[in-house]
Amino acid sequence: MKRIAVATDGSDGGNRAVDAAATLAKVNSAELVIITVGGSMTGAELRRLATGDGDLSKTLKDKADRVLRQASRRARRLGITTATLRCGWGDPAESILEIAEREKADTIVLGRRGRGRLSGLLLGSVSQKVAGLATCTVVMVP
Repeated sequence: MKRIAVATDGSDGGNRAVDAAATLAKVNSAELVIITVGGSMTGAELRRLATGDGDLSKTLKDKADRVLRQASRRARRLGITTATLRCGWGDPAESILEIAEREKADTIVLGRRGRGRLSGLLLGSVSQKVAGLATCTVVMVP
């Protein structure tokens, strides 16, 4: 493992993925790429954000930046001195795969579940889609 990409949305599962990826990167002296996807919000979340500020694109960018900063701090606490931070937009699985490929990651780490069971059944799981389409190793953290 030379370059590990980790996807996080700032959730507990995303945080566990960051911790696992940072540990893997440290043990393997690998580079760490931290990814979040800014455009993966539900309609209700978008409406709530839009009424709060008015500038939805700035609000989404700020939220994505916060997730990346938080993940970077977590990685630093585990001994990672530098990490590449990347934000994608749109479909989470496609964005994760595109960024991981562009960054030449040989491993992708992500949480196993980010949404509830019903929406996961109806909409599909990001982790399942990434695992099914990735051309590199995928590690799913429970």
